[in-house]
Amino acid sequence: MSLLKRIELPTVVLFIITLLATTVVIAILIFLLIDSYPVFTSIGLNFFTGREWHPPDGVYGAFPMIYGSLIVTLLSVTFSLPLAIGSAILVSEFLSERWRIWVKGGMELLAGVPSIVYGLIGITILNALVKSTFVLNEGDSILTASILLGIMILPTIMTVSEDAIHRVPKEYREVAWGLGLTRTEAITSVVLPIAMSGILGSILLGIGRAMGETMAVMLVIGSIDKLPTPFYNIFSPSQTMTSKLGREAAEALGSGLHWNALVALGLTLFLIVVGITLVSNTFSKRWGKR
Repeated sequence: MSLLKRIELPTVVLFIITLLATTVVIAILIFLLIDSYPVFTSIGLNFFTGREWHPPDGVYGAFPMIYGSLIVTLLSVTFSLPLAIGSAILVSEFLSERWRIWVKGGMELLAGVPSIVYGLIGITILNALVKSTFVLNEGDSILTASILLGIMILPTIMTVSEDAIHRVPKEYREVAWGLGLTRTEAITSVVLPIAMSGILGSILLGIGRAMGETMAVMLVIGSIDKLPTPFYNIFSPSQTMTSKLGREAAEALGSGLHWNALVALGLTLFLIVVGITLVSNTFSKRWGKR
């Protein structure tokens, strides 16, 4: 009885939840490793460096899809980051509490919009806009997918960054003002450095959503399993790992090496996201110590 009294119920519940979450992640990793193993024994590391994907001939090169995922994610974060951080600063530091609640509530509603809705908007409006603006034959391109993803991850980065900025104690601002700093100087020199770990976390969440988005990207990026020519041509159709999985997973289920290659794509995406998370956590901890 004394031992049970020492162990608080919330601690037990949190331990069980943590154990369950860890078990699920490990189970997913084991599944991906087992089902992708045949393609690595057959093709080896050429799977990551190959530039051709042709299942009838048993050719599986994932490099165009890996490149597509990375370039689309990079561009989407580049497009959304200035607007998201700027909006977070405006909402937290310049709006009244009443207007802050309304504006932030609207952004959180946008974060909850299903991705298929964004995809439909992209294929009907954004596609035509990119096509007419840059005089292209088709609107499906890396640029279209990047802009759409940038819009989709904007509410996530903005709301989480705003929380981090707003949590900075008011005393820090008051001390900065007392030392003669303007409001802008106090924000850039005091508030943002303190909130930086939270802002980095918001960027990580945005990258995670951008890397894992399937339906919206699949509708606007095209379906070309080749590198753009030249490689920096963002007006070219392309393919990401998620769009490739979305297009071929159902028809390839249980079809031997083709299925194994698609699972290997999933494993690659899993490892990239885990790597980004570890790097971001390490950087956040070092920044927090500073």
